[in-house]
Amino acid sequence: FNLSPLKDADQKAQGVAIVLDDLTEQRQLKAQRRLFEKMVSPKVIDQLDPDEIALGGEKREITTMFADLRGFTHFSENTPPEELISILNQYISIFVDAALENEGTVDKIMGDEVMSWFNAPLPQPDHALRSIRSALKIRQDFQKIHAELPEHQHLSFGIGIHHGPAILGLVGCEDMVNFTAIGDSVNTTKRIQQNAKPGQILLSETAYQQLAALIEVREVDPFMVKGKTKPLS
Repeated sequence: FNLSPLKDADQKAQGVAIVLDDLTEQRQLKAQRRLFEKMVSPKVIDQLDPDEIALGGEKREITTMFADLRGFTHFSENTPPEELISILNQYISIFVDAALENEGTVDKIMGDEVMSWFNAPLPQPDHALRSIRSALKIRQDFQKIHAELPEHQHLSFGIGIHHGPAILGLVGCEDMVNFTAIGDSVNTTKRIQQNAKPGQILLSETAYQQLAALIEVREVDPFMVKGKTKPLS
């Protein structure tokens, strides 16, 4: 809102010019950009048009990855709060950085667990491979941090990866909104991660089929997960 005086040749005030700019849409776009800046890599944010994000939800094939810390509950019982948060942040940064380096989307951080996915908001034909590269980077970075930290601060990880359809969209209320993925494939990924042993990267047969010619795997025995009537391969 700008006011400017109107004066004649003798510099006598003749009136006022009033200019009103509606910045509502501009502020909304800035708010959406800030939201995605916390979720995706700079390479993705530069290509992203917030107007193209479906407010009502969009169905898309994605590869989801859940990664969590193993041994953190026991570690937290005997660790001072300042040390606990410091160590937690170092390990969580490994999870987040691995996803962002491969241009994935970090959906949420839940305590000692991170959920991320690939192939959205921008299409990524190699999204399954990106998830595998992220998981392998996590394993590599855990080895690096263990070389720096004292042994009592060594924690492990468990990773689950799955491929399938999910609903993507902005979920929340007027004061708080998140861009998230929901659906059976996301829930299944979570169950796979819960069955991973410390230091293990588990991927579903569905995810493996997307890149069978590119990776080497070791098949594990099928297991039951919540919400499924048949064992998961």
